[in-house]
Amino acid sequence: MSTSMPFTEPAEQDPSARPDWPLTMLMVVACLAIIASGWGVSRSALDGGSHGTPASVEEPSPQARPPREQPGDADPADAEAFLEGAAEELKTSPSVQVSYTQHTQGRESGRGWARAGEDLDVEFEHYHRTGKDVEVFRYELAGTGYLMTAEKGLDGLTRLEPPTEADRWLCSVEFLLGTLDALVESAVGLELMGTEEVRLPRGPEGIPASTHTAYRYSGSFPASMGGYDTDTGHNTLTRLPDAEFDLWVDEDGHPRRLSYETADGDGETYDYHAVAD
Repeated sequence: MSTSMPFTEPAEQDPSARPDWPLTMLMVVACLAIIASGWGVSRSALDGGSHGTPASVEEPSPQARPPREQPGDADPADAEAFLEGAAEELKTSPSVQVSYTQHTQGRESGRGWARAGEDLDVEFEHYHRTGKDVEVFRYELAGTGYLMTAEKGLDGLTRLEPPTEADRWLCSVEFLLGTLDALVESAVGLELMGTEEVRLPRGPEGIPASTHTAYRYSGSFPASMGGYDTDTGHNTLTRLPDAEFDLWVDEDGHPRRLSYETADGDGETYDYHAVAD
């Protein structure tokens, strides 16, 4: 039941030409349904088992988190309330897609995209290309857990069991929501800087480029930056306790871009391609 996925550059593909991994995933799920004991028998085929240090799983899954109380039609000048509303807009969007870049000590160290939505055949999917051009695909399947495959460091499709904190962050919708949540909950020196035009590049699955009039907010917050160790095949999570950020939220309250960086030049830029009701 070992499975390998083809690797192509998703951003440059037509959706109809994407790798046929959904069929592969369905085959995997079908096989799992036959095995009454779940993944116990198939773990050796999928290289599961001791993936990393066990992490606490008491916290609810992102999908089960209670929604934040709606702040209503907040005034953009009330930065805290307005950004709280923006975080809620992201949670309630029926389809959320993010493209991003990472940089370490001022140099690009990775890029990719992630998406979740009702129209997908998985709970969540995440594509990442490391600074050494190693492609990584991460997934969450309902009732199955977190899966990952990579060109280097993993032998085919792998179930991450038990999942580490980095696995849960990078293989679930928390990757799309968690950074903005952390900013809203812990921003220091939050300030409205004015309004600007924000140009989003072409997004995943052929989402066209777009321009938005947005309010820009600045401050600092403790961020977490994910990555992938090609030597061990493990997901990583780096704490950045004092990252300065700029966040752009459009006039309808939708977050459009978040860029943060530490004094050492470590950080990320997220472009939010959210489709709202």
